[in-house]
Amino acid sequence: MNKIWQVRDKKYNDVIKQLLYNRGISVDNKSVGDFLDPDFDRDFHDPELLPDFGVAIKRICQAIKSKEKIGIFADYDADGIPGAALLYKTLKVLGCQPVVYIPTRSGGYGFNKSGIDYLISAGGKLIISVDLGIREFELSEYIKKKGCDLIITDHHEPAENPPAGGPKALAVINSKTKFSKYPFRELCGAGVVFKIVQGLSKYYPKIIDERFLKWNLDLVAISTISDVVPLIDENRIIAKFGLKVLRKTKNIGLQKLYSQAKILAEKIDAYTVGFQIGPRINAPGRIDHATGSFEILITDDKKVAENLATHLDEQNQIRQDQMEKIFSEAVKEIEKNDLIKNKIIILFNKHWQKGVIGPVANRIVEKYMRPTILFTSEKSDLSGSARSISGFNIIEALENCKKYLTSFGGHTGAAGVHLKEKNFQKFSENIISFANKNISDELLLAKIMIDLVLDPKRISIGQFKNLEKLEPFGLGNPRPVFLTENLELISHRTVGKENKHLQLRFKYGKSWLKGVIFNHDLDLQLITIGNRYDVVYVPKVNFWNGAHYIDLQIIDIKKHEK
Repeated sequence: MNKIWQVRDKKYNDVIKQLLYNRGISVDNKSVGDFLDPDFDRDFHDPELLPDFGVAIKRICQAIKSKEKIGIFADYDADGIPGAALLYKTLKVLGCQPVVYIPTRSGGYGFNKSGIDYLISAGGKLIISVDLGIREFELSEYIKKKGCDLIITDHHEPAENPPAGGPKALAVINSKTKFSKYPFRELCGAGVVFKIVQGLSKYYPKIIDERFLKWNLDLVAISTISDVVPLIDENRIIAKFGLKVLRKTKNIGLQKLYSQAKILAEKIDAYTVGFQIGPRINAPGRIDHATGSFEILITDDKKVAENLATHLDEQNQIRQDQMEKIFSEAVKEIEKNDLIKNKIIILFNKHWQKGVIGPVANRIVEKYMRPTILFTSEKSDLSGSARSISGFNIIEALENCKKYLTSFGGHTGAAGVHLKEKNFQKFSENIISFANKNISDELLLAKIMIDLVLDPKRISIGQFKNLEKLEPFGLGNPRPVFLTENLELISHRTVGKENKHLQLRFKYGKSWLKGVIFNHDLDLQLITIGNRYDVVYVPKVNFWNGAHYIDLQIIDIKKHEK
């Protein structure tokens, strides 16, 4: 698939300043210094600026003093689970015996009566939600009628016009609520819990001290990176310091997870968290039940941790196998029925696992550059997961077809959908018609955003090593993407398992560069040694055999036009 290269406007000769400018970060000396070298003590915002924060802290302190049972109702993903583990560990060191409930995916996202009843029957007089609750109107009322206080901690978007002003809770801590004065909107669920822990440190400074806060940043970093929130502002502090803690973690469960997954602790970065640690925390919740993911993060028993790490690894392998199977089946169906003739792809298979159709939909979007909704059976209904392309708001599309839906929700790029099977055909026809009318041909073209054109003379180990100051990379601070033009190809060969990757070497000046295109789809007959090429890549420096060397992660390549 031909990709459009879009080079950002050049403003600065200094590479770091240009990259920060591209990311919308001020390039005055103070802002640059604050971004490159965040300070744990200085740069966190005052948690008391969060809505309802004082009320929530006062009620938690009262529960601790009275030795009340506190219930924790958490989401089942890699944001909710570490957040629940952090809250659980905090309440434990403060003398509480918290009761935790994590729903199954089959039971659906959010509160459910059985979970609420479980926490209350266990003696809970106060329930604290983690990573959910902002749209729980009916069940928050149910909790209130049961005589139990509710503190909602969440980071999802509130309803625009919530009934009766919102959920019936003693406190709703969410920086995205209408009247919030908190300076940063993009904390993840565990990030909100961390602010509560910071607030409690004011009342229990000898127990919740700086050491406690820092050593538990491993949990918050897993959530922050896994939930793909922008790694700027407070999230950058959490991720940067949290990665340091993850490399030296004292968490027994994480140590055993590293061992099982063959993760080298000293080399953990945002990629490791996002693609190795986070998926293992997520996997049980996608396949069965997330209890094991929670337990591994709180246990001090090495044998228990070892068994749980094995379980998580097995569940992750099942998840991967299911994803590959569904992806293969979906691609076969798309190709067989020429579904890319439309500007949105809709597929249904009753045998597909509900917990993994979202990530598979994302892969289909990447392959075909079309919004995609995959459906599977859920009791008498169909449950779907939607992913979109940049420039097409999937929520608006679903809103246009809502008469065929029982429910939907999400944001511009991703959504969950539910409908009756009898409405599937009509829904498909209507959303395909909407997409065909509202998606331009240009939107369907894959685009590569290029940070800057780098002259071959400026390529050096020092130049690329300097980019490490910008880490950790993620949403809001992506890895730099460079374009270097007019490089002479001196060799190429396929490498890796099943020869899926293409390694290329280019001459520049008196030296040469090596790069790899992972999972390449190039026609090798069009790649000619001696020709000159323009190369788009992520700059990387690796260390091997006692020396550093440049290794480009090539995104795209085109023949140089004189």
